[in-house]
Amino acid sequence: MTFSLRDSFEPCYWRPGGIHSGAGLLLCIFMLTILPKQSPRCSVQKDMSERLKYNTPAIKLALEKKLITEDQHNQCKDLLRKSKKIGLTHDIEEIFIKQGFLQEEDLEELRELISLGEGGTQFGSYRLLYMLGEGGMGKVYRAVHEFMQRDVAIKVIHYKLSLDKSYTTRFFQEIRALAKLHHPNIITIYDAGRVKRKYYFAMELVEGTTLKVLADAGNGVAEKSAIDIVRATADALQEAHKHDIVHRDVKPENILLDEDNNPVLTDFGVVMHHDADHMTLTQSGNLVGSVHYASPEQVEGLRDIDGRSDIYSLGATLYYALTAKPAYNGATPPEILSQHLAGNFKSPRRYNSAISRKTVGLLRKMMARSREKRFQTMREVVEYIDRPDLAHFATMGVYFLVCGILLFLAGLLTEFKFQVLLSLFR
Repeated sequence: MTFSLRDSFEPCYWRPGGIHSGAGLLLCIFMLTILPKQSPRCSVQKDMSERLKYNTPAIKLALEKKLITEDQHNQCKDLLRKSKKIGLTHDIEEIFIKQGFLQEEDLEELRELISLGEGGTQFGSYRLLYMLGEGGMGKVYRAVHEFMQRDVAIKVIHYKLSLDKSYTTRFFQEIRALAKLHHPNIITIYDAGRVKRKYYFAMELVEGTTLKVLADAGNGVAEKSAIDIVRATADALQEAHKHDIVHRDVKPENILLDEDNNPVLTDFGVVMHHDADHMTLTQSGNLVGSVHYASPEQVEGLRDIDGRSDIYSLGATLYYALTAKPAYNGATPPEILSQHLAGNFKSPRRYNSAISRKTVGLLRKMMARSREKRFQTMREVVEYIDRPDLAHFATMGVYFLVCGILLFLAGLLTEFKFQVLLSLFR
């Protein structure tokens, strides 16, 4: 219900003892004449204001992303109306938090996405441009350092993880260790810190794709290209292992490929920061992402994970690169994990008979069930790849020998026939 000065003057004509003098009457008529009537625009603005109270940009985005339901939204709107009637000053977002439908960090993430949609937002010394991806650890944005004008990829750690002091302590310990690594096939970290209660680290921006995308696009990568990528990655991991850093999450998604198809290994330390058995877990305890590439010792929950675990995972990555299929697959994560423990994968030659036996042998050695039976270092993996394929040369030698014998026999047979023909004409 609207109220205006007109309402205050209307009772002057009718109530007993009201204004009856000519001057008073003229004054009332004058005021009623000059006062502007309420325009339809005011009513529309009021309706828009009311809608904004119940549908802030963050709430609208939460509905779009299905973080909340329409029933929850209606419930919170009713509570907001009731709180207004009794004089309480709440907004719709506060009510969602009080009802437990959203957390403050959820709203912060939503506001961040909204600001990015409006052309970028300032984040410390960086200007975030747009989101490149999201994982269990945080979100990765394309960004630019305002002072240096350098394009970077910046990973912003999830707010919930930032509240865990033990996590942040281990996180920065690992960042300091990774900053010491200098290798052309390892992502370079430029900076790390905290902005607005959020921890982050900035790394080089690799323009290209991932090994997984490349394998999926072509139903597998050509054997030589796959071997070249794995060799360079093994060399990078050897450098990390020299500094006592174990990746623990080697997989095709974590191998970036630049425009020249050179591999760059990323996401070091993502898994080792999560839980005691070093597996990538969601809050509900379900395995995600790494289930197809986890080593048997990771599946068993051993604490003494070493570089041989990365060797296994790199072997599983090579298998996927060659076939676009995981070495082990199943309907559920436990089923896949049990296959890792059994250790008997199908030969990749079943999917591509052109794959050499040397590469099959490489896979068998890298993915041995027992880590004592695998290559013991990444250097051994590189040396095996660089070693001439003796079996191939032996096969070719036998092939040429057989061909030579057949040609010799064919020559003898031809000469015999020629002699027979000569004897007939004599």
